[in-house]
Amino acid sequence: MHAVGLYGENGAGIAEKLNQLERIDVIEGTLAKAYGLIGGYIAGDRNLVDAIRSYAPGFIFTTSLPPSIAAGAYKSIEYLQHSDVERKMMHDNVNIIKNRLNSLQLPLIKNNSHIIPILVGDPVTTKKVTDQLLSEFNIYVQPINYPTVRKGTERLRITASPFHKKHDIDHLVNSLDIIWKDMKISRAA
Repeated sequence: MHAVGLYGENGAGIAEKLNQLERIDVIEGTLAKAYGLIGGYIAGDRNLVDAIRSYAPGFIFTTSLPPSIAAGAYKSIEYLQHSDVERKMMHDNVNIIKNRLNSLQLPLIKNNSHIIPILVGDPVTTKKVTDQLLSEFNIYVQPINYPTVRKGTERLRITASPFHKKHDIDHLVNSLDIIWKDMKISRAA
């Protein structure tokens, strides 16, 4: 879902990156994230898509995308099929942030994704961290709590863009370091 535009030679996602596109029956993607719009899609065999359309209650009662969003999606997809500049910049920024946070021994949850999860482990503390990031440092980070994740695995969800600059990354990393020290949150072993 979150990989379209961000992975693969043409931005088709993880299935393309892993050379598995021909094995996938249904592709689900978002028009947000890399494409910068709103909405989502599924693609697959006509009969399978029709069955999903007919039986998915959340889908039945939604309206179609406005023409302006559909046109924007078309242009975004077309652009990212031919440009890997933004993908490379985003992945570079992710690696820089992960390395910087690891050097501070912040409890990153290891993954191969562009999503950078930092384990906090408590819903109240997680909310306090995200509130302080926004109120004191003007940084919005999504708190991820139960039921999205298991209790005790609450976390921050950081996503880097290709357009974050060195000073943005420095500001994020320094802000998290300050908060971790102030709140005496456990760091990685």
